[in-house]
Amino acid sequence: MSIALTGPALEQAAEWFALREQGWSADEQRRWHTWLQADVQHADAWRRVESVWHAFAPLSAPAAAKALGVLGQRRRQALRGLGGALGIGALSMLGLRGVQVQRQMQTRRTAADRTGHWRLADGSQLWLNAGSEVAIDIGAERRALHLLRGELLLQTGHIPAFAHLPLTVHVPGARLQPIGTRFAVGREAQDTRLDVFEGVVSCLPQFARAQDVAAGSAVRIGPLGGLAVIEADPLRGDWQDGRLQVQDTPLLRVIEELARHHQGHLGCDPALADLKVTAVLPRLHSKQALQLLARALPIRIEQRWPWWTVVRPR
Repeated sequence: MSIALTGPALEQAAEWFALREQGWSADEQRRWHTWLQADVQHADAWRRVESVWHAFAPLSAPAAAKALGVLGQRRRQALRGLGGALGIGALSMLGLRGVQVQRQMQTRRTAADRTGHWRLADGSQLWLNAGSEVAIDIGAERRALHLLRGELLLQTGHIPAFAHLPLTVHVPGARLQPIGTRFAVGREAQDTRLDVFEGVVSCLPQFARAQDVAAGSAVRIGPLGGLAVIEADPLRGDWQDGRLQVQDTPLLRVIEELARHHQGHLGCDPALADLKVTAVLPRLHSKQALQLLARALPIRIEQRWPWWTVVRPR
């Protein structure tokens, strides 16, 4: 998953990275180093490509190795430096284990290609996006959710027995306290995103001033609780049934949304940024969604490597 707009620097970085993984010569490595030092955008693009690879390779190493050899057919076919990235949620999960055992918390999780829906003891309705996990701590003395990974959508409940207990959602760096509301919270690479669709959510950071986020607003929460106002996005709260329904929406925005559940990089050629889309697509199955788009729009899907897909003009 990555930013959708694909530029020259990012394309060049992907070319260099593929060459390295297929086995470059000493001269090619020197030319790569010259390219890397020539522009600060090159270094940034290289880091993004590395991030894509590290997210893709541990999940699909056998398939990636086979496909990379078939597609590239350059020199050696051995892959090196697969590596792996520790998910941002790992520390939070470890810290909660003892508490979960003591309080007998419930854990709800979803697979990579499924969303989930539950009605909680306090009457709230909880949806989990694909590849998500939450710990639920609702009882006589507590009413809390801990988002461990992925994204949740919550419609708060109003059962009288729980009215005296404030509901809180815990994310790195902050507690979120909704007031009769519907909102989405998603954990990203380093930050957390909050989108409020109804009511108000009070954001209580660990090391910053509290801030109320009203309906139609959104904020980004840093790992230490720093808050930044960002543009609201109605698509962030419209994934419960696994569909992506858009009307007269820029293709770039559609690709960005599909990229959230795409394995590897999914980008869009800048020449297509203004193309509009009206469609209902399978949000969690990006390959199928791309095939449907390619049938209806003047676009083609280019996949030069298993971990790198770009939508281009036909």
